[in-house]
Amino acid sequence: MAIAGKKVLMVVPPEFQDREYERVRRLLEAQGAKITVASLYPGQVRGEKGLMAKAEVAVSDVKYYDYDGLVFIGGEGARKFFFDDEKVLKLAKDAKYKPMGALSTAVGIFAYAEVLKGKKATGSRNLVRMVEALGAKYTGEPVCVDDKLVTAVGPDDAERFANAFAETLAK
Repeated sequence: MAIAGKKVLMVVPPEFQDREYERVRRLLEAQGAKITVASLYPGQVRGEKGLMAKAEVAVSDVKYYDYDGLVFIGGEGARKFFFDDEKVLKLAKDAKYKPMGALSTAVGIFAYAEVLKGKKATGSRNLVRMVEALGAKYTGEPVCVDDKLVTAVGPDDAERFANAFAETLAK
């Protein structure tokens, strides 16, 4: 795959889903992508199961055009911290013409940022009504690709998501 040297921003909430983060990062890096982690603030963020990650940049300082693609990691923190965070929603909205992906609850960020209007998407099953109410067609598939938008149900689908995202990024 032709993603060697591509710059990917991983947007990770405080209280992120460990397996989503770990698997997606590992697979994208293995294919040569350069990963930058963003969260609400620079510094350590903790996964729900205790995995630690270092956010190098605050979402408020991110320039979406510096990256070839963006991945939003889910977990309860995505709902708690990102669904109503203006900076996170603006980032998703501004970058919607780039390859973007979200797993599980992070798909809600795309819904609230109006990125899913008229698109097919999947995501955490408890988001179905909200995602559909905000204009998307919920497919329920483990991984869904609609143009440059890649969504996944959850951590069990992280590897398939990472591969689908890498394919999208390579185009």
